Amino acid sequence: MHLDERLGLACDLYEACDLAADIGTDHGYLPLALLESGKCRRMILTDISPDALDNARSHLALSRVRDRAQLRVGSGLEPIEEVCGMISILGMGGRVIGEILEQGADRLRGAKLLLSPHTEPQQVRRAVMKIGYHLEKEIPCRAAGRLYLMMVAAPGAERLTREEERRGRRLMESGSPLLRDYLTQRLKWTEAQIRGLRTARNTGYEGYQEALARAEADAAYYRQMMEAAGQMHQKV
Repeated sequence: MHLDERLGLACDLYEACDLAADIGTDHGYLPLALLESGKCRRMILTDISPDALDNARSHLALSRVRDRAQLRVGSGLEPIEEVCGMISILGMGGRVIGEILEQGADRLRGAKLLLSPHTEPQQVRRAVMKIGYHLEKEIPCRAAGRLYLMMVAAPGAERLTREEERRGRRLMESGSPLLRDYLTQRLKWTEAQIRGLRTARNTGYEGYQEALARAEADAAYYRQMMEAAGQMHQKV
C-alpha cells in the first residue's frame, strides 16, 4: 500500500506489537499498512459512526488482513477495552486530540501513543503532560503540501514550562530536513498573531501586554532555532 509522507513516517514510528488501535481511522490506510507489514499482529480501527467507518470497511474487504482487524464505533478512546501496545490518533485538531486523551486516559493502560495534530500542538503537549505521559519525539512531516508534527508519547510524567508547551521540548532533537521549514511556518503564524495584536482596536484589556510579549518572545525563539537548524543541515 502506498502511504503519503505523513502516514509513511507514522508507520516507521509505530513499534511492533500484538495489538494496536487507530482512533478516528477514516480510510484505514495506516492500520492496513501495519497489518500487511506484520508490524502489528492485530488492530482495532475506530471512528465516530458506522458511516465514518465505511471507507475503512471497504478497504479491509479487499485486503488479505481483514481477519486481523476489528472495526468499532465510538467516540475517542471509548471503544478500547483491551491493553494495546500502541495507540495512534492522527489528523485531528490539537484541542480534540487533547480532549480524547484526557477523557479516555483510563483506557490507555500504558500504551505508547502516536499523535499528529493538524492544529494547536500545544494543546496536545499539555494533555500529554496532564495524563502522566511525556513526549519522546516530535518530528515535522509533510502531507498535501502542508507541514505537521508527528509526536511519540510514553508513560512517565514530565513537567513542561509554558514556553515548552507552545514551542516543544523535543522538536530540535528530530534533526529532520523539514525542521527549518516547520520553524519558518511557526514563525509566520506567530508574526501574524503579533500583527493582529498590534493593530487591535482594544489594546487596553487585561493580559494584552503579556500576550504581545509572549508572541514576540516566541518569534525571537523561532528565528534563533531556524538559524540553528540551518547550521545543523549544513553540517550534515
